Formats: sequence, C-alpha cells, structure tokens
Amino acid sequence: MDNGMKWIFSIICRTIFFSLLLAYHDVDATQEKPMKILMVVSTFPKIHDICILNQITGLIDRGHDVRIFAYYPGDFVHIQNDVMTYDLINKTIFETFPEQLDDYDIIMFQLGHKVFDVKKRYHFKGKVVVCLRGYDITGFLRENPHAYDRYFGTCDLFMPVCEAFKSILMNVGCPEDKIRVVHSAIDCSKFKFKKRQLPQQGNLNILSAGRFVEKKGFVYAIRAIAKLVEKYPQIRYTIIGAGGLKRKYKKLIKRLGVSDRIKIDGWHAHDEYIAILNKSHIFVLPSVTAENNDQEGIPNVLKEAMAMGILVVATDHSGNPELIEDGISGFLIGERSSEQIANAVEYILNNPDTWESIQRNAVKKIKQEFDKEKENNKLESILRRLCDK
Repeated sequence: MDNGMKWIFSIICRTIFFSLLLAYHDVDATQEKPMKILMVVSTFPKIHDICILNQITGLIDRGHDVRIFAYYPGDFVHIQNDVMTYDLINKTIFETFPEQLDDYDIIMFQLGHKVFDVKKRYHFKGKVVVCLRGYDITGFLRENPHAYDRYFGTCDLFMPVCEAFKSILMNVGCPEDKIRVVHSAIDCSKFKFKKRQLPQQGNLNILSAGRFVEKKGFVYAIRAIAKLVEKYPQIRYTIIGAGGLKRKYKKLIKRLGVSDRIKIDGWHAHDEYIAILNKSHIFVLPSVTAENNDQEGIPNVLKEAMAMGILVVATDHSGNPELIEDGISGFLIGERSSEQIANAVEYILNNPDTWESIQRNAVKKIKQEFDKEKENNKLESILRRLCDK
C-alpha cells in the first residue's frame, strides 16, 4: 500500500472511530436523561406515609423530575421535614387530575386500589406503574376479586412490596414478567444502630406504632403486657398512632387497671419518633388478618426498630417472615395470641445473653435488603429499563 492509500485508510479509520465515539456518547446521554414522573397518591401530605415519601425524595435526589397528584389534601399542620425540604407542596396537584400528561414518562400509582385506565381516559403514551401495598392486594381484592384484571394488559409494571404479595398477584392472573418486588425501605442513616442491654435499674421500655385499625392487632399486645406487668413491674408500654380504635384501647387499658404502665400516644414527626425509639428495648407489632382480609406488607416500623438494635416481636403474618428469622433476627409468633406475645417478651427478658447476636443479625438484614439508598437505586434502574422498552 503506497503512502497515499495509507493516508486515506487512516482518515477512514479515524472517521469511523469518532463516529462510534459520538454515537456512544449520544446513547449514554439518552440513558442519563432525567425521567419525569407523576406520583398518584390518595392524600398528601400524610405524616405516616414515609415509605412513599422516601421513593419520591429518592428519585428527586437522583435527578428526576417528580410531581405528585393527590386526590385529597392532607395534614398541613403535622408535616415531615422532607416535605418542606424538597418543596413538595408546590410540586403537588390536588383533587383535579391534570389533563396534560404528554411531558411525563411514567405515571406511578402508589396505591393499587386508586388505579384507573389513564392511557384510555387521557391518551397517555408513557408507562404506567402500579404499586401494591397491604390493602391493595388483600382487603380490596377480597371485596373486588377482579379489580385488576383489566389492568394486567394496559399497565406496564406492577410492584408489590413483598414476595407474599407477588404470589397473590400471580394467582389472580398477572403475568410474572410484569411484576417486580420493590420493598418499602428506610433511611438507615437516620435509624442508627445502638447496642441494647437489659436494664439493671429503671424501666424496660416496650413500644408499638401504627394506625389504630384491626389489622395492627394492638388489642392482643395490650392484654399481653397487662399480664406481664404483674410479674415485671419495671415494664412500660407505649403505643404510638391514631385511628378509630383509640377509644376502645383506652377503655381496655383502664379496665385492666394498667393505665400507669400502658400509654397511648399520638403521631410524631420522624425526628421525635426516632428519639422515642432510641429509648426502647423491645418493639411489638402483633399484626393480624382483619375480618375483611386486610393485611400488612412488611411494616416499616419493624425495619426501623431492627435497624436501631431494638428486639422485635411480630406475628407470622404476610411478608413478616421475609424480614424476620425466628429466634435469629427477632421473634415470630402466631396471630391473635396474647399468650404468645407474653411468652416471647418474657423469653427476651430472661435471656439477655441472646440480645447482641439477634441485634447484629437484624441490623445486617436491614442494611442488606431494606436500605433506602439501595432500594431507590433498584427502583430507578427498574423505571429506566421500563422507559427504554
């Protein structure tokens, strides 16, 4: 090959090389383009919906444009700090669903029982994601057995919060390739681990938290602790929450004569709640399957307690066995059994040598599978791949 031909060949090779390089950068830029996402929620802001708030702020942190549609205005007095930090009120549309959806890549229904055919009604061309939490896949589905049938074809992805709910979803006909389990996650940087020991003096603090509804099963914990305080007068039990059964719980506590040992408290902002957790030794969540089949997913309050080194007692209910290994990272008991709750708490009190290993196993599980940053990375990856299809 003469010098002229070599020069021409060199020019051609360089041209091809730089064309490929530019093409690569174009593809990479396309992949990195921020997504615009509309989160559809029932009520906003809502002080105890931290799992939804974590997903919203996590996607914003990753550079995406997240807007919120809420069917109803929420509580503007008791507001989590992140709502203000991220200026989420000004990013929320209330009550009237937006007519213009062309700019959105994804519409994400945070509650399955609020889903509707947005593609048909608004000619939406993007992707539709449906999150499925406790009531969505249990109580609501019992009342409306075929509620989701029409959406298995029109929606692009279903995201149950645990494997137990994935099984239910498949059993009612959802294609497996349209299902991805995405856990509700916690901010491990806020719920910091501290080694707990059985106090030699002072109170032993037991805590529960959740809405005062049937599926939380707090009535069984009240009866269990009322029995235990006769033998262990150092026990103090606090239940944090609000709801329709509050008056019933207060009457029961008074009737059992333990008002000085068992306390009902209202909702707290996250920082205040963490401070209460930090003074606790045992966390009890006696979830039950409600009469209408309403169930938990994997409650965040259990994850938060485990992350902080608090020993947990929970029922063998719904997704809880995916979180807790009985006797290894916490304790699982049967539903609707005050006796089993009392036995588990008493075992903890009488076996302080087991505390450290259980605490270490629990916090390891949380950091591996339920950390907000890891789960939000996973969520972002899932949504990107969905948009790329």
